[in-house]
Amino acid sequence: MREVVEVGKIPTIYLHHLFDPEMAQIYYFWNDVYYRLQTRFVNGACVALFPGKGCMLGDGRPLICKVWPFWWRSGLKPSKDDFPLEINGDCTMATLWKMSIEDILKEFGLSESVIRKQLLTLNKALDEHSKMLKEAMKRNIPPKMLLDWILRNIL
Repeated sequence: MREVVEVGKIPTIYLHHLFDPEMAQIYYFWNDVYYRLQTRFVNGACVALFPGKGCMLGDGRPLICKVWPFWWRSGLKPSKDDFPLEINGDCTMATLWKMSIEDILKEFGLSESVIRKQLLTLNKALDEHSKMLKEAMKRNIPPKMLLDWILRNIL
């Protein structure tokens, strides 16, 4: 896990997450700085992403990567499997190429039901992640020790 995951300061491009209640819960506040668990980056890209080859993790990639660019409709907390889907605003296929949700699903060879199930799982995982970080804050775990603490006490 250490080869792929690290605790790092929130990247500037994600500062807007701090104003989104769903996303803010994944950040760890310590000494006036926000941190998060993230995949390691090299030259601005995930270490598992290779030009022209895509993700080397395949089906083992993190759930957030499996569902991207899909999300549940803003302001809704999915609780059953028929919630409306949205596309992440950073998705080139949607913004630049003007592809619909259906077209993007077809491009990835996925169905709405598969994405919804994965998003429901992700929603539960985000809740657990939030609880884990709150517990770490209560125990005053510094960011440089957070990953070790999680591996020892949570997993």
